[in-house]
Amino acid sequence: MSTIYLGGYTSGQPPHRSGLARVTWTPDGFGDVEQVDGPADPSWLVRAGTEVYAVSEGPAPSVARVRPGSGVVAEAALEGGGPCHLALSPDGRRLVASSYVGGSITLLGIDGDAEAHDPGLRVLDRLVFGGSGPHERQDAPHAHQAVFLDEERLLVCDLGTDQVHEVSVGEGALRHTGDITLPPGTGPRHLALAPGREDLLWVVGELDQSVHTVVREPAGWAVRQTVSTVPGGPGPGETTTAGIVVSPDGSHVYVSTRGTDTVSAFAAGDDGRLTLRQQVVTGHWPRFIGWLPGEEGRHLVVAAEREGSVDVWSVDEGTLEEIGHSLAWSAPTWAG
Repeated sequence: MSTIYLGGYTSGQPPHRSGLARVTWTPDGFGDVEQVDGPADPSWLVRAGTEVYAVSEGPAPSVARVRPGSGVVAEAALEGGGPCHLALSPDGRRLVASSYVGGSITLLGIDGDAEAHDPGLRVLDRLVFGGSGPHERQDAPHAHQAVFLDEERLLVCDLGTDQVHEVSVGEGALRHTGDITLPPGTGPRHLALAPGREDLLWVVGELDQSVHTVVREPAGWAVRQTVSTVPGGPGPGETTTAGIVVSPDGSHVYVSTRGTDTVSAFAAGDDGRLTLRQQVVTGHWPRFIGWLPGEEGRHLVVAAEREGSVDVWSVDEGTLEEIGHSLAWSAPTWAG
């Protein structure tokens, strides 16, 4: 049995008190949804033991620390609008929130632990990026995701500048140290690291509907390959790529595309190059994909925002199979 937490844009949609909930899943399907008191419209969650951290995209952007049964036990306001991602450091002592509208990332310190009487959140530093790109949505920087490489280094996807920023984290401060440059109009949304390697990663281009294989060479990071997630062409309306996950052994990469409403399964070679093996149709607007907790590499969760559904797919030797387990949930943005 797995416990899945759900985040979504559910404020103002009765009977939801917040956009946060949890549900159990077994091979027989989903159980009943349990509402969890939390922030409005949590667009991204991070699980940490018995607690959950969430960014709220409401009118007062914030990061909340939620303890099921107790609700929000700590909260910190964020400068800049549209927080859309949250990352927890490997030691569990710091968070980084990415703000799309503000084009910035915020470093927060975590005080106490799960049993602390004063489990606070402290804003330590904020880093604002600059620049733009050729696409109409690239008039300014738009930080979309931060990924910890280790305790001292971050990579930040910037949809607005066609760059993945390299950032150092030390002594409670953020410092922009370099950039990985993607092709013009890419719109980097999310990246995934190759398991067990420091020289390979994949970047999803939201605007160019592609996955970019990026390798570390003696002269720095470079794009080795670009593969489309819409080989048959974009859908009839807006088409944008969204989520990315990698199998635990690094042999397959999965990417969701909104508009065509598909998840693509790519086989990954030792050099990181991708080959499309399969493409499956999902619910409308698959914003998020991720591994089912405890079932990494075996069951994939797909949250279709505009369909209002969360589905579980089985994975067999890299390919996806629909198993009919679907949960209705308003405008899901995260599930895992």
